[in-house]
Amino acid sequence: MQGDEELTQKPYEPVRRQGSSEIDTALRVFQRFPSRIASILLISLFSLVGFTACFGGSTDEEIPVDTTPPAYLKYDHSDFSVIYPKDWEILSTSDFTSNVPASTVIAFRNNLKNDIFTANLNISQTEITAGTTSEDFALQTLNTEKYNLVSFTELSREAYTLGDELTGEKSFIVTFQGRKTITESLVQFKQLCIARNGYGIIITAASLPNEEQSVVMMLDEMLKSFTLK
Repeated sequence: MQGDEELTQKPYEPVRRQGSSEIDTALRVFQRFPSRIASILLISLFSLVGFTACFGGSTDEEIPVDTTPPAYLKYDHSDFSVIYPKDWEILSTSDFTSNVPASTVIAFRNNLKNDIFTANLNISQTEITAGTTSEDFALQTLNTEKYNLVSFTELSREAYTLGDELTGEKSFIVTFQGRKTITESLVQFKQLCIARNGYGIIITAASLPNEEQSVVMMLDEMLKSFTLK
């Protein structure tokens, strides 16, 4: 655990006291689900693409291997792929109300609603300084969360490689807790940040600290299934 470790990285953009977009999406909009959008969750999976090989005038076509678990579906975006439980709701930009941050790309939420807070995962994307590494972006984002959340506590920080262990993108998966305001419920977050071509992608899972273990495992599988195209 490194919750007390001082983060010296400067946020990639001015700190917003009203909260960063991915936390706003997980907390502000989806608590107590006041409208048809209440809380969201997202997951992702590695996509395997078949190819056609031509040799000696004959063509052999490989059938793509679908590794999506039976209880999940795959969501394909132009920049990434993810999986999500079949019975969870998927919310796209056309479903969002005006108070959902514009940086939110897609979101998923548990179909079993909770009056306090419904487990969810969202993916947001924002412009960042060219040349920023995923590790630096992760630290910058965490520093912003630490500033904006009430009762912020970092629980763990796990080195994580997106893709191949040797050549993949190095980052962190950070687990932390906090409140949007002093009167709101404590929520636990698990977050992965990836920098790519001048853009930062933030995958944030959120649930109550006492969430059912089966839901926590779904959130973890979803977050770790995220892959870039």
